[in-house]
Amino acid sequence: MRISLFNKILFLSILVLSVSLGFGYVLLEHQILHQTKNQIAKDNRLLLLELTRSLSLPLLKNDRMALEDNLGVFEHSPGVLGVFVFDRQGILQGRIENDTIPSALNRDLLSPPSLRSPWPAGKEDLVIRHLKKHHLYQLSAPILFQGVGVGEVVLFLSDAPYEIVRAKIARTFLILGGGSLLLALLGSLFLSAYISRPIRSLRNATEGILQGDFIRVNPPVLRDETGDLVVAFNRMAREMEHKERLEKALVRYVSPDVAEHLINHPELIHLGGIRQEVVLIFADIRNFTRLSSQLPSEEVVQILNDYFNSFIDEIFLHQGSVNNIMGDGIMIVFGIPQFSESHPESALACALSIRRRIQDLSDRRKSQGMPFVQFGLGLHIGEGVVGHIGSKTRMEYTVVGRAVNIAYRIQEDAGPGEILVSDSLWKRLSGNYESLRHGTRIVTPKGLEETVFVHVL
Repeated sequence: MRISLFNKILFLSILVLSVSLGFGYVLLEHQILHQTKNQIAKDNRLLLLELTRSLSLPLLKNDRMALEDNLGVFEHSPGVLGVFVFDRQGILQGRIENDTIPSALNRDLLSPPSLRSPWPAGKEDLVIRHLKKHHLYQLSAPILFQGVGVGEVVLFLSDAPYEIVRAKIARTFLILGGGSLLLALLGSLFLSAYISRPIRSLRNATEGILQGDFIRVNPPVLRDETGDLVVAFNRMAREMEHKERLEKALVRYVSPDVAEHLINHPELIHLGGIRQEVVLIFADIRNFTRLSSQLPSEEVVQILNDYFNSFIDEIFLHQGSVNNIMGDGIMIVFGIPQFSESHPESALACALSIRRRIQDLSDRRKSQGMPFVQFGLGLHIGEGVVGHIGSKTRMEYTVVGRAVNIAYRIQEDAGPGEILVSDSLWKRLSGNYESLRHGTRIVTPKGLEETVFVHVL
């Protein structure tokens, strides 16, 4: 089950505050009870101990009148319900009771607990108990004569006055605690919203990045860890956007396969290369020198862009790479970064698609009375050195070697609209292209001693 961060903080705040308030109330109750007992003992200690001294002789003489005269001081004392005097055997010898004494004050309650365990000789002290069940405080003290216990005095006090004070204190605590709890809840709501809002924004922005939208997130007004996270995310988004722009720019020059290979393996981007088999296509405009001399340079550039735009996407569709654009010509490579047995077939299919695109564009321009051109294409397969050539600051991923020179020279011999395929490449084709072949030709590349047998399509 998914629980939002907002609800987690809210529930946790309620739990912590409720436990704290409950624990505080219990602790306060305990402290009030403890302080009440201490205060009762403090207020009655001297009076009760003085009473025990005055009762020793009447108790020994069994003078009940004298006992009751001494007990009369408590008859109208506020909160005092009764005073009882017991002899050494625990027999009641004297008592003073107020009219409000509860019926719960029975014989078992009046049995002085201290007499069951006799007071130590010479110890003059006071024992206090809170009888919550009967809403009473019981104070007892021994009656000593020359250090020997001869009896005990038991004083019962109502806890009503203290309960009223305790109830007021508890009510005040609950009001203050409730107010604090409410403020804390409001604070937790604000904190939850303050934290969850930028996190939701980060989540939405992350989903946007997956869709290619590098939107920025506004940082919180207050600088904290959440703000640092937003700043770091925005920095990451800028870097990712910059990287994607570089990738898009890279794909404009090389095939997606080459671009992905270079991006995923940056350690391979260094000067040098490896020898491997590649398929090369050179395409060049026929009689371009005459055309460029007759037209303004701006129009010549526009013609080149129109033709290149018409067929470059075909190169990428057939998994080729635009290795170099040389004015009015273009060099296309199949087999980088890795050669596949399907590349010869893909290269020829690409060349046929390029010728078709060029012919369609030339027919449209011709019908509109605009200048048009024809290309000659040459294809060859062979070994070359594939790698990065240049300097540490500026390098180019390309192919060099004898196979490149042969492919270029084959292209030079192609007429307008012709595709010349070297015999070495023709033998590697798995399809049947005899219907497209118009003949064969012997080409003698400049700078090479041997001739090259080519098929004309």
